Amino acid sequence: MNEVKIETTNNNICKQKLSENIIWLLMYVISLIHGLMCIANGILSSCVTEIKTEFDLNDQRYGMLGTINGFGSLIGSIAFIFVIEKIDHKYLICSMLITNSLCHFSFYFKFSYYQLLMSRFISGFASVFGYIYFPMWVNRFAMMKWVNFMQTTVQLSNTIGHIFGYFLFLILGSKNWRYGFLTEIFMISCLVFIMFLIPNKYYDKNYDNKEYSEINTYEQNEQEKENMIKDIIYNVPYILITLYRGNRLFIFAAVDFWFSNYLQKAFSETNPNSIFYSYLISIVLANVIGNILGGVIINRIGGTHSKYSFRTMAILQFLCVFFGIFTPFTKSVLFFTVLMSLYMLFNSASGIITISASFAVIPKALTGTATGIYSLVVNLIAFLPGPYAYALIKKIVGEERYIMVILMIYGLIGGMELVLADVYMRVNIIKIYKQEFKSEEIRK
Repeated sequence: MNEVKIETTNNNICKQKLSENIIWLLMYVISLIHGLMCIANGILSSCVTEIKTEFDLNDQRYGMLGTINGFGSLIGSIAFIFVIEKIDHKYLICSMLITNSLCHFSFYFKFSYYQLLMSRFISGFASVFGYIYFPMWVNRFAMMKWVNFMQTTVQLSNTIGHIFGYFLFLILGSKNWRYGFLTEIFMISCLVFIMFLIPNKYYDKNYDNKEYSEINTYEQNEQEKENMIKDIIYNVPYILITLYRGNRLFIFAAVDFWFSNYLQKAFSETNPNSIFYSYLISIVLANVIGNILGGVIINRIGGTHSKYSFRTMAILQFLCVFFGIFTPFTKSVLFFTVLMSLYMLFNSASGIITISASFAVIPKALTGTATGIYSLVVNLIAFLPGPYAYALIKKIVGEERYIMVILMIYGLIGGMELVLADVYMRVNIIKIYKQEFKSEEIRK
């Protein structure tokens, strides 16, 4: 009898170990795909001149490529909300990943401008499913003690992929930049094939992480039983952090364009060789370290449900603005690099914390719906208007340095949104404590 029990226990341990290994494998596959999806963004940001020349585009038409991609993401976010709990996750996400990759053939072949617009729209529609789902998958499947590490790894891959896109352009040169898209298509296709081989239960929309569920409080479980729309619309911290993420990503997208343009115009004649090193340190090194720093901060402040999340993000955001606003007023490549590196460092750290904080303030049962709504809002206020708005600001303002000043002033609004969220959370906690104290007095 004891032997049977021991054998059963060993079998359960083996199954659990296998399950955890598959989750780790899938996490790394997802991270790689998440990064590879961003290669296109890095290429598009670095070969602006080549694309404008090849397809005969002015600044407004080139900006429209980004805007139509954001509009596709907006429509995709709406679709995600309605289909994520109804369609098998594995087949839904894999099909969208392949669709997004195939759209990048439009840059390899010389399509017309309107065909290019259609391709960018479909790419935006399809890619947003992956961007929304991957953090949601980590929140649902990751083992409790590894959730912060896994979330940081997935988000870090996004930055590395974007940076890798820049490097592909540097390696391939202005004549062969199209081959970067072929590299992305081939590698994503191989990884999607691996995703197909992993059993459906590791994507199951009904999966419930028992280890995670055990730490849920009574208040969280009660919250999940309330009306779904009410839980989202009246969730003030969720609304404020969503607005902040839209603010941050709008600025991040604009700065991505501004950085290369300003650096070349301001320093190319006096210091042409230092531009590459400035980019390498500011964008590559600072971004990567910032993502890692964000993951470390999450653990230091108490994990995903920390009451210090909002004030920590607010501090990081104000530091971003402080260093960013001075970057265009320095005449030294060294000082420019230092200031821009500090801006990117704190910006990336804040970005990682927002992912965890977003999941912490919504009921677990509403993760899919709330994440879809977040993506919808962010696309509406960030990715959709971002590229075209940057071209418009550039046309109105004229001088490049004042574009950064305007963006940093807008960044202050994002910081204030986080301060308001922190104040709301503090007041709400005080109310809960008062209610508990009163109930304790009544019992006595």
